[in-house]
Amino acid sequence: MGITGRIKQISSLTLDLFIQDPFLVDAFFDAQWLPESPYWQGRSNTREFEQMKQDARKRFGKLPERKGLSRFIFKNRQKWKYTYDWQALEEQFLAEWATPELDLGKSWQEITFLLAGYIAAYYSMPQGKIPELRVEKGYKKDFLPFIVIQNSQWDGKPLVNAFGAGKEIGYETGYGPVRYLLAGEEVGQILDGLLELSKEGFKNRFIYESQKQNPIHWLDWSDEDLLECMVDYYTEIFDYYKSAVSNQKALLLYLI
Repeated sequence: MGITGRIKQISSLTLDLFIQDPFLVDAFFDAQWLPESPYWQGRSNTREFEQMKQDARKRFGKLPERKGLSRFIFKNRQKWKYTYDWQALEEQFLAEWATPELDLGKSWQEITFLLAGYIAAYYSMPQGKIPELRVEKGYKKDFLPFIVIQNSQWDGKPLVNAFGAGKEIGYETGYGPVRYLLAGEEVGQILDGLLELSKEGFKNRFIYESQKQNPIHWLDWSDEDLLECMVDYYTEIFDYYKSAVSNQKALLLYLI
């Protein structure tokens, strides 16, 4: 299926819990598949779905058995940092999943380039980013850390790191760290950048890059539907950020 990019609205209250105890992010993702989750509304109860529900119920509230998390474990023994009311947390997490995540599919690399000017994890390679972006020596994370860069030399429009921005929360999926943007200023900066870029500016940026003698080779410029697909993703991202600002939500950004 490939690696897909996701953006998820959450309340600041829930984000604070995750920052205090990153293991709770695992329980949060499990909550999406609990039998009571809004995800299942309108879906037929197949044998596969029923198994997913029961597996989630067995996992919920238990520490994740994953590698790479030992830095959070004193003397390599897993334990919750605090005592939790799991029934209350379950209700809180299920309420968060009433708002679905935004699924960028496998197009998160293309959309990151067109919005922010770089290919995630490959920005150090030739043509991995637009020339004006500078990367500190020794920087090796997949995504560059800026939020918005105004007046890009690329096309005069802002570079908007709508999927690549955010601080690491201290929890990793199988494909890298979960990051977050704070409600208010940080989410608002992205929305303002998307507004200034505009759908028309985004389309013009795509056309400008595609008409270069040597356009960036990570995008399949021969695909006649690519422009329409990318514009659809721009619109979905804009609408999701607009909703987050309106509802004073923070955001999680991650790969799964």
